[in-house]
Amino acid sequence: MNRIVFCLLLLITGNTFAQSPLTRAQAVSDIDYYVRTMKASHYSPFAEITEKEFDRRTGEIKSAIGDSISIPEFLWKMYEITALIGDAHSTPQLGQPAFRDDFQSPLFFPYRLLQDKNGVYVPRMMAIVHGLEPGEPIVSINGVSIDALRRELDTHLAGLPAFRREAGIRLFSYFLYLKGVRPPFTVTFREKGSPQTVIQQRVPLKAALAVSMPHITEPFVFEVRAGKVGYLDVRTLSASPAKFSAFLDSAFTAFQQVNVHTLAIDLRNNSGGNTDLADILLSYITRKPYSWGLKSWKISQPYKDALIANGDTTAPYLRRENGTIWNSSDPLVQKLPSRHADSLFKGKVYFITGPFTFSSAMALADVVKTWKLGTIVGEPTGEKTKDYGEAFTIELPASKIRIQSTSSLSHGASGTRAANMPVMPGVPIRTEVADDRRGIDRAMAYILRQAK
Repeated sequence: MNRIVFCLLLLITGNTFAQSPLTRAQAVSDIDYYVRTMKASHYSPFAEITEKEFDRRTGEIKSAIGDSISIPEFLWKMYEITALIGDAHSTPQLGQPAFRDDFQSPLFFPYRLLQDKNGVYVPRMMAIVHGLEPGEPIVSINGVSIDALRRELDTHLAGLPAFRREAGIRLFSYFLYLKGVRPPFTVTFREKGSPQTVIQQRVPLKAALAVSMPHITEPFVFEVRAGKVGYLDVRTLSASPAKFSAFLDSAFTAFQQVNVHTLAIDLRNNSGGNTDLADILLSYITRKPYSWGLKSWKISQPYKDALIANGDTTAPYLRRENGTIWNSSDPLVQKLPSRHADSLFKGKVYFITGPFTFSSAMALADVVKTWKLGTIVGEPTGEKTKDYGEAFTIELPASKIRIQSTSSLSHGASGTRAANMPVMPGVPIRTEVADDRRGIDRAMAYILRQAK
């Protein structure tokens, strides 16, 4: 069963489209094209907002467009429109063809900033390089108010509040770019007196995002912590099954060699991918049967066209009538490849979650908690257990803006249509801004204390 990863792919090769401004007519036509396609294909576009209110607010956005609009400004409006439906999977893709040349240029802010509900702060690495105080509050960058940008992001990103905040700070360098912030970066720390520092460093987008989403450069890593905990940092479920299996073979062989009895699987950097990889991971740690639960698809021509364009001409989906709902259930089965029967990890297993644990990673945590396959430690997942999936790309005709949309809804591992909330940890441990200054990982510290 495939699920959609929160789309962080970078389109850094191929043709670049010109960034010529759109006319008002082109912009309105592109918005209307998106709305028609989304309404036809999305499983439940108006679960969070009524269709009447969605149409009203979309109309206001169209009415505010002048005689012309630049591509970055139009993209920002598309973020606002897609956020209205509340599906954090359905959002403009990062890899927009119009910006491909800029993405490869050193134009982006190089640090992942810290945040809490009160503000944004200097991280330890930035403080070391620039002689700053770790944890110093940041007021603005190049005159752009951090508080104002965070408020704007809250209305331009969908999903749970914790996920919106986390996604906003992880993609901060990208959103600064969309708001026209270019290097050098003048960082202001207080309104009155205005102490500042100038950040001359600048990096391409891929390097900027890799600081916040390390799976871009290294999808998964393992090590033995303190000689007694096998640590797996599974940063994505988007990889080839062969590559992931080879990684896990190496990791569990190393853990057996040092005879560890405690395993920590970190999902805090994992925004999803393919549940087939989650099945592979679970095959190393359990013999228990489990299920991914119920799933529903909206049958539509746009998603059929996407399947056919990707070479899938035999999918059962294609034989079903447009406009109908197709329900299926994942049976309760023992998903255990026999090759691991004699080498299962038999110690205590912990999974660490946080607000960026999303999509298939969230679903994995849901399976683990529902079927008691391990102990969840950390913060609630960034998504409720009912999550959208089966994504495809909507390309807008005039602007060539690419928007990820979804066509299915998974109902959670419990096998019912009732409960819908984030996966709550069995051991709640909240990360604090001050932890970065002290180099503390509270969740891992707890697991290390439990290990023998």
